Amino acid sequence: MKKLGGKPQYIALAMAAGLVISVALIMGILSLTLYRGKDPITMLNGVVLRDLQISQDVPKLTVDLNLSVRNPNKYAFRPTKNTAFLLYRGVMVGEAVIEVGEIAPGATKSMTVTLTILAERMQGNPAIHMDVAGGMVPFNTYTKISGKVKVFRVFGVTVISTGLCGFDIDVKSKTIGDPKCA
Repeated sequence: MKKLGGKPQYIALAMAAGLVISVALIMGILSLTLYRGKDPITMLNGVVLRDLQISQDVPKLTVDLNLSVRNPNKYAFRPTKNTAFLLYRGVMVGEAVIEVGEIAPGATKSMTVTLTILAERMQGNPAIHMDVAGGMVPFNTYTKISGKVKVFRVFGVTVISTGLCGFDIDVKSKTIGDPKCA
């Protein structure tokens, strides 16, 4: 029988390298297709008017946003920066930080965010006097939740969820109309 020498070692080394490359290739394909990071879904479940006072035609307003965030990923979502804005005719008049915490795979987490108008930002807007006199003041809320999803506990993928909703406040009855979200 002929002696093979070092050839079995090279064959075993080539098979091991081929196996490692195959596993890495399969993980790469799966992470780009089936298990890729998907953006979380933010939903506005309701808006509650907590406080409304009109002084010198400028409203002092506090609203509670009832939000829910759904994680459609197969991995946990870890939010990093989360903000809610209250807009009047495209101008930011209120801001709040959204405290979310980690969301498990496929889970939905509900939270309440309180937004208060910064009165000094409303006073310089001439449209507010006409809206208050007309009885309906339009507002929009913009929410942005961004974070990371670790695919296969190796690849960190950044995902972002945004939401824009509008609602009108009836200053006479101090009620909020149904929010309309885009």
